[in-house]
Amino acid sequence: MSTRRYADPVNVKRIWDSIRSSKQIQVDYIRIIKYIQNDEECSPTHAELYVKQCLKDKLILLCKGTGKLSDPQTTFRITNQELPDFDDIDWYCFECHRAGEVKRCEKCHRVYHPHCVLKARRRYDAYRKTNNYNLYKSKTKTAPETSINISSDSDEVFNIEEAAAGKPTDRVTSSADRQKQMTDKENYVYNEELCSVCNIKNVDTGCDLETTEMNYLLKFVLDRIRSWLPNTLTHTMAQEDRPDWLTDAELTWRANQLFFEHKDMSVIEVNLNNETYTLLAEFVADVYTVQHNVAIFHGLESQEYGASELMLRDTLHDLTELKNCADCYKHSNEKINQRWFCLPCRNPHDLVWAKQKGYPYWPAKILRECDKHFDVRFFGGKYERAMLMKNYVKPISVPKETLQIKASAAFTKSLEELEFHKLLLNSAEELEKFKASSKPTRKTLSKQRNSLLNVSPENLKKTGKKKQAQDDSFQETASSRLKGKKKRGRPFRTSREKASVSPEKRARTSNEAGEEGESSISGNIIDISDGDDDEEHSEYSFRESGFGNGPYLLEDGFEPVSSSTENFRNQEAVGSTNIENVMQRLDQPYCDAVEKMRRVLETLPDKKSIIKQAMSSMQLEMDKITNAHNDTLKRLFESHNNQISETKKKQWCYNCEQDAIYHCCWNTAYCSQLCQQQHWQAEHKKVCRRKRPDGKELVFV
Repeated sequence: MSTRRYADPVNVKRIWDSIRSSKQIQVDYIRIIKYIQNDEECSPTHAELYVKQCLKDKLILLCKGTGKLSDPQTTFRITNQELPDFDDIDWYCFECHRAGEVKRCEKCHRVYHPHCVLKARRRYDAYRKTNNYNLYKSKTKTAPETSINISSDSDEVFNIEEAAAGKPTDRVTSSADRQKQMTDKENYVYNEELCSVCNIKNVDTGCDLETTEMNYLLKFVLDRIRSWLPNTLTHTMAQEDRPDWLTDAELTWRANQLFFEHKDMSVIEVNLNNETYTLLAEFVADVYTVQHNVAIFHGLESQEYGASELMLRDTLHDLTELKNCADCYKHSNEKINQRWFCLPCRNPHDLVWAKQKGYPYWPAKILRECDKHFDVRFFGGKYERAMLMKNYVKPISVPKETLQIKASAAFTKSLEELEFHKLLLNSAEELEKFKASSKPTRKTLSKQRNSLLNVSPENLKKTGKKKQAQDDSFQETASSRLKGKKKRGRPFRTSREKASVSPEKRARTSNEAGEEGESSISGNIIDISDGDDDEEHSEYSFRESGFGNGPYLLEDGFEPVSSSTENFRNQEAVGSTNIENVMQRLDQPYCDAVEKMRRVLETLPDKKSIIKQAMSSMQLEMDKITNAHNDTLKRLFESHNNQISETKKKQWCYNCEQDAIYHCCWNTAYCSQLCQQQHWQAEHKKVCRRKRPDGKELVFV
């Protein structure tokens, strides 16, 4: 073992901040110590230790002096190196993201503390659950040769008849080798001489996909998780004012000094476009590296690190679904047609009658089988998903008349989809016709970017102006109609509002719904909404509004543009932006508290513990707020008493009640000679008690 770096990255950043904030090249020891103590409540001994560690790592340099705290002439400056010395080994532990004495992995550049092996095992166990060694696949009729590729960028449709005739394919070598490989990986024992990522690669079971298709499906995973973090990892999630010296160039320089392996979402996207990944574990390794960089740059207590943990949770959930059935995952993300659930898969799912609590038996597919439960997804509607006990699932061969099903429009529609699924499953010609008549409604972000790059600037300007005019007209019309009408159901949202909130919200909603589908074994239906209803509603409303094309008249509420109206709108925009920034700063402490509570609750095993922990957290928060309120009242009371005391000690002008500087007699003073003359002539000369030069008082009767 060896010590790669001595100072933790958070302390290094604090020391850099103390030097940069002084706006001087060289800073003395005392200033650095005071800055660290103000930023973090620590003793001078700890602050001095941080400076010495940073000096050992050559991230700051000693300019003059002995380097001791007792020497007043000791000064430091930041190193001038553009890049640190690389020797193919990381500087910080990959598990806790801190410095210190670390152990190197035998296969890669990563390092870890010996006491962090337990953390690495937890990460390894979390990924191993994505393999799930699906019992359902071994019991159903697996047909890798009858694979049907229906991706939006490929016209390939495998001929089932040719595959049944025994023509070879390059999908897998043999079922026996595959079974042996799965058994070896299932019996794999964690190797403590390797890091968690290398152990994950050793246990990765894959998903029987070609490289092109696997990278294509991983783009959907990337599109889902990239909204959790900023586009640039060195930026924060909250919009906060940065000091002048903390420029983008400074942030890039710091990243070069702290990051051993530069990885962010854009790098992962480039790798997917170039089809670099050959294993799912390689993609997961890059996601773990992104979290490693976030922890190094922002710290373990930051909001960004909490978001990265949620990003990893969503990644593992999506990979679980992808490994369980790659075709189902592809169909649900591509959505080439409203009946995307009717498309067949390479490994055909068993069709069953499944009964949800409070509902009749319903046609469904078995997606996954556990020891006592089936993970099923129903035909019809929004294709809800649920975990059901095995005694609530019957084969599809059971006549529906014996199940006492009450006929309804929804049930009839689900039966139609079931029959259509059987038709596509048995006829390759019908499947090809269905694919030819369908168009994908969702595309990956990379394709959208490429399509934008192919648009000429002139066409882009014209399209932008036309779209802006349509959106403005549509928004005003929708708001005017909604003023007089109130309907139950989903609140109406304009296309501009949906564009601003839908990616992040839709990703989180679908991921949370999918997690409930795996973990909950209650009778509640899990609604996995993919946003089709919102899109259809938006299109229908836009057509009904009647403002798709046509000129806009001034009588319809559009005022002529002048310099005054432009200035007024600019002022309005600036004002609204300032209000949003202020509100965001006020909401930030609340968001941080909720995020910390969520991270604590996710680690608890049962419902009682979650309720107990939530109640205790709420009580602590209430006590904290009460104490802060009492302290504020106490400070206000003391401040008020001090102001009263200072007011009593002052002298005031008898005429105008301002601060007095000229004393006249025992209870009379003035602020100026003018007030003294006015008051003397008015009344004071009759009662003035100021002594004359001969010792008598001036008293007028």
